[in-house]
Amino acid sequence: MKSVKIQKLTVTALFTSLSVVLSFLESFLPTFAFLPPGAKPGFSNIIVMFSAMSLGVPQTLFIVCAKATFAFLTRGAVAGLMSLAGGVLSGICMLFVLGKLKVTGCVGAGVLSAVCHNLGQLLVSFITVGSSAVFGYAPVLLVVSVVTGVITGAILRAAIPYFNKLRGAEWGMP
Repeated sequence: MKSVKIQKLTVTALFTSLSVVLSFLESFLPTFAFLPPGAKPGFSNIIVMFSAMSLGVPQTLFIVCAKATFAFLTRGAVAGLMSLAGGVLSGICMLFVLGKLKVTGCVGAGVLSAVCHNLGQLLVSFITVGSSAVFGYAPVLLVVSVVTGVITGAILRAAIPYFNKLRGAEWGMP
């Protein structure tokens, strides 16, 4: 029993590290002129999605909070709050659709979680700026969410066998 807990802790630490590294590497990607400021593909969310599928609620939320802390330390308070709000909403979404219901595949979960992540960021923007004008980005963010969600979901589906090797167990693909 003790070795199972140690294994879960080790895998959580490994996935947290992978998530933070992917988040860091994303910061080097150029922002395209037609996208809202700070729009990123969300590759680190691939790790969060797999965690939601296989590790559980505490581990998934830990990874989300670690990513938010990293954003706070490297990009400031607003970025940290946006990461936390978006990460918590998308993490809860992933835990629900992948961990509990298992009614959607990886691509569907990727899209739903990307939409939830952007919704969380819009809410923080609204609170920070104090203007509903930030919701003008919503249509663009919805399109971006669908595109990035499809990409991250497809990458997750392809990466599941490799993540299973890291995790030390097999996990069925939804």
